[in-house]
Amino acid sequence: MDYKYDGIFPDVLFLMAQNRFENSKAFYEEHKQELKDKFTIPLRQIAGAMSGRMLALDDQMMSDPVKMVSRIRRDNRYTKDKSMYRDHLWIMFMRNKHQWTCYPCMWMEVEQESWGYGIGMYFADAKYLELFRKALLERPQEFLDAVKDAESTGARMYSDYYKKQKPGNPIPEIEPYFNIKNFGFIITRTDFETLQSDKVLKELDRDFEKFEKMYTFLKSVADERTML
Repeated sequence: MDYKYDGIFPDVLFLMAQNRFENSKAFYEEHKQELKDKFTIPLRQIAGAMSGRMLALDDQMMSDPVKMVSRIRRDNRYTKDKSMYRDHLWIMFMRNKHQWTCYPCMWMEVEQESWGYGIGMYFADAKYLELFRKALLERPQEFLDAVKDAESTGARMYSDYYKKQKPGNPIPEIEPYFNIKNFGFIITRTDFETLQSDKVLKELDRDFEKFEKMYTFLKSVADERTML
């Protein structure tokens, strides 16, 4: 892949942490351009590098890197945490959440102690989950193939479950997924050296390809939900 990528280095993560600690508009304004150049822009470069693969997978996905990468300044109007700034950032590969509800997402996030990426549900209401269980019953092998591909990257599954068992008679291989109300697959890394070169682009491209079957399965459920 021939894309410009400036790399993400430890000094900008330290500066992000310091900026959050200071929690000062004056400090932020003093270092705003450096934070943008060393953190926000490299993440936008990653988003741009992945956009071709993502649009081929779903032509309604957001493709503007500016809108895909989170902001350093937090909107804390409706949160108990009134800190003005984040010490981490992320990229969301998904449709516009305000126009398309219940659609899945892929993402990448760089935090202070680790970085990673994954695939999963973004928002799932009761009707979506009902259709998800229906899809599991009707297309179990398609889902299991998607799970196999996702797990082949080394990703681990995260999930939340309903306490009360939902009605249905899934095959044994599907049972662990049938009572889910939220789930996805995530890879967590601590080798920050990978972020310093275009090696990260090659790894994301490789593993996002393995996430495509799961995205397609979850998207098919969202498509059915949208038609109701």
